[in-house]
Amino acid sequence: MTDNNPFLALFSKEVANVDPAPAAPQSDASSKQDIISNISEKDGSRFNDFAEKVFMLTLKPKQIKNCQLFYLKDLARALNQELFNQTALDQAVLEYAVGLKDSLVNYLFQCFERSLSLDNVPETNDVRKTIFVNLDLAFSQPELFPDQNLHEDFLQLLAFSAEEIVSRFIDNFVQHLSTQENPASVKETFLPLFLGLKIKLTNLHLLMGNHSELDAMIVLSKQPTLAKMLVSLSILSESIDRIGKHCEQTLLGSLFLCSCISRVPGTTSDFFDRPSRSPPGVHATTEGNIWSASERIMNKVYKIFYNLLKASPEVQNLTRKWLGQVLELNKARGQMWAQHDMQALVHCVSDGFMTNLGAVLLQLCRPFCSADDPKSCDRLSKIDATFCGATETKENGVHIADLHKETCLITQENQPTAKTLPYTFSTELFYMTHRALELGVKAVHSQMLQMSQNFNRLQRAYQDAEQSGQTPVAQQIQERMDVMMSSYLCFKAVLLVPEWLKMQFEFILATSKWLCGSALDVHPSNVTSSEMISNKEYSSELLSCIPEFCLSNVMDFVVFVNRFSPSTLDRGQLDDLLTLVVVFMGSPNRLKNPHMRAGMAEMLDGLMPPDRGHAAPPSSRTALFVKHPRANDVVGTLLHVFVSIEMTGQGVAFEQKFNYRRPMYAAMKFLWSLKLHQRQFKVLVAEAEANMEAAQPPLFLQFVNLLINDAIYLLDEGLSYMAQLKEQQQQRSDGSWPNVPAGPQRHQREATYQHITMLARFHNLMGRETIRILEMMTREIKGVFVHSTMVDRVASMLNYFLLHLVGPKKRDFKVKDVGDYEFDPAELVSCICQIYCHLSSVDVFCTAVSQDGRSYSPQLFGLAEDVLSRIGRGALIGDLRLVAEKVSELASAKASDEDLISSAPDEFLDPIMSSIMMNPVILPSSKVIVDRSTIARHLLSDQSDPFNRSPLTMEDILPDDELREKIHKWMADMKKKNTSSVPDIGPV
Repeated sequence: MTDNNPFLALFSKEVANVDPAPAAPQSDASSKQDIISNISEKDGSRFNDFAEKVFMLTLKPKQIKNCQLFYLKDLARALNQELFNQTALDQAVLEYAVGLKDSLVNYLFQCFERSLSLDNVPETNDVRKTIFVNLDLAFSQPELFPDQNLHEDFLQLLAFSAEEIVSRFIDNFVQHLSTQENPASVKETFLPLFLGLKIKLTNLHLLMGNHSELDAMIVLSKQPTLAKMLVSLSILSESIDRIGKHCEQTLLGSLFLCSCISRVPGTTSDFFDRPSRSPPGVHATTEGNIWSASERIMNKVYKIFYNLLKASPEVQNLTRKWLGQVLELNKARGQMWAQHDMQALVHCVSDGFMTNLGAVLLQLCRPFCSADDPKSCDRLSKIDATFCGATETKENGVHIADLHKETCLITQENQPTAKTLPYTFSTELFYMTHRALELGVKAVHSQMLQMSQNFNRLQRAYQDAEQSGQTPVAQQIQERMDVMMSSYLCFKAVLLVPEWLKMQFEFILATSKWLCGSALDVHPSNVTSSEMISNKEYSSELLSCIPEFCLSNVMDFVVFVNRFSPSTLDRGQLDDLLTLVVVFMGSPNRLKNPHMRAGMAEMLDGLMPPDRGHAAPPSSRTALFVKHPRANDVVGTLLHVFVSIEMTGQGVAFEQKFNYRRPMYAAMKFLWSLKLHQRQFKVLVAEAEANMEAAQPPLFLQFVNLLINDAIYLLDEGLSYMAQLKEQQQQRSDGSWPNVPAGPQRHQREATYQHITMLARFHNLMGRETIRILEMMTREIKGVFVHSTMVDRVASMLNYFLLHLVGPKKRDFKVKDVGDYEFDPAELVSCICQIYCHLSSVDVFCTAVSQDGRSYSPQLFGLAEDVLSRIGRGALIGDLRLVAEKVSELASAKASDEDLISSAPDEFLDPIMSSIMMNPVILPSSKVIVDRSTIARHLLSDQSDPFNRSPLTMEDILPDDELREKIHKWMADMKKKNTSSVPDIGPV
């Protein structure tokens, strides 16, 4: 070592120009000089002691016995001094650093740690400056330290050191870099570190490694300057052609990539390999490991984003901008068509990315969601519903583009304005979280349902291939099933991470409160007590700003957890969810979309206890439907949506409505089992019976009409498909089916057969459920079903299907493996016979049964008795015989009326039913005259003139009093004539 140290030029000018302390000059004022010299010597000794303790270096030969200190012999000789001053210290540390074989970064950090224990010493800042000068030199001139792995060591330091100390270390280092002449020095120093971090984060494996890179990011994100740099590097430039997938390639985006779900749709995952060959216990263990790792990793990512959002207003704004970009560029994930187009999803971030993002945002939402925090409800009330009505600008706090284009709960030309601008972070976070759930959790759930359907089809194809001896085909199908099941299990594991599920449940409950509060203009805590709930006509203008996805996320969550984790619902307070159903499902003024209102029936069904119908003790979910303050509104709400989805102007596709009916039927059966709700059914029945021919048909009458329409259609279609299946099975067995392993003809036949099978299964299932509801209702309710408006249709429907099921045509529906097609003729015959028995106490019903010329015959009930005997329902036979006797008696009494109809003038006959009009009315548009009961029945299903399709209501029809009097006079004359024509044979 020489006096002209070549490394000194690398330091700042101030340090490089300082010369070693000169010898004390001679002066006449010797006493004063001695005092100054003593003070300097004392200060120099203190600086030296401090430097030695911090850097563990020394220039004193006598300290060589201290094994903790490193004696710089050459430097001490070159400087000719034993005490460190600032210049000597800078030279000493640099010389030691250049020759250091161990980690330089660790050494300098340990020096910083030791300096903290001496924080009150005046020399602290000067000594620490040497630490950061050397660290800066190492990063800017790495060629001087060829044996060092600086960036790797720095990351390890950030990950494994005490967070508070390493944060202070980073703060001091950044502060040092910021004071340099080169303003870009911070970016130049840390950019390679960030790029290396991104690569490591991109390659993280869920179950391997200690994920120390995330710990490093936590520390870096706490420093405001680095936090800004971290986010700025991640924001995509608007000048490039951006797609959603680009978000994964950013530094922030790499934080969300670690997941068990494959990053490329349709490819295999590392988890649940060949699931068909592993027992359930292995899958459960894998799932548990995924849960633990996912929670641990996303907790760290949450801390990173929490630090970014707290770093400074500028960094928070940039972070919100990045989140907005991710949600905007990946909105295709939430579109229905994308779930069926793997190519579309390739351009978006992966399922794992979006579910992870949702988990982090949910954790950020806890201040206004937590049920344990009494202030959360007040915070929730401050979320501004007008947010989605605003466009993205720099001033208003909106960072998600195009939300103003979303379909909202209701339509209104003039949307309300914001309460305050700019929008708060809590408001934007609320909507961001909902958007992330829509694009993540909901989209994955949708894919799971689709996979389940595809898996069932593959399973049937696998069974067919095995039965036909096509072993290679069966093996190929099994491999496809394994790949699909592996993806399915990965999806399921991610959606059921316990902590995420708990946070999502809290968020969904909070959303329910907020939605109801927004709809009724009340504080979220006062929703259930609000009198506005029952007023279905009232609707807040705020609903015109709230996107549908806020409500659909709630609906989807309840359906999902009821199917996959029902215990989740049992652990929470569900009152707000039931309130949400009551507020929105039955009110088109609060929720315009008929599909969503109908879909809420599945949510309602999901809130009901899963053990209904079993001899289990009442669950908390049963108590919900008894003790909820608005329990009395549930039945009316359910029937209203049942009817409204089919009304003109609100209708859904004909076939689609049956998908909505199934959960409605399940809900009805449960509600009927509770006395409170059965009473509500009967209240609606009484209202209907009092207004059967009112201008506006009563709700229960409309419901019964649609129920009968559905039963007729579903049972008829189901029987038709069963007849087609019988024919195709016969073709298979007699050899007319193409018996070749492959080829277009064989493929077409197989595809047709599978399609008919699917249709038969669906129509049979829904037909059976509809008949069960009719049987359940007719036990207690008679009047509506036997009213003149309905009785003929009910009777003819029962006769028609009973004849097909017990008459000569019953063999047309006898197929192999009848259970595979949801066809249960025994159950249908039993239900139909019970309906006969329930309604037989009313004479008009029995008369209508006997007057059905299409299907009724005196032998019908005898055939039914034979079938009941064979299927083990003999207990019904006695009651059915009584029905048969009564029908026969009334048939004889009615025979004379048939003769009357045959002789009636054409102008007296209803043009639709061909029966005598007892109350003729004129249709104002077509001028056709029909019976009032006929047109009333028609308008229950279709509010238009049946002859020209013009709009029509009961209020529009005109009574034809003149014709009515004419008909009644003719009937009286004919009856009188028939009576007088009977000869009086006198006494015998």
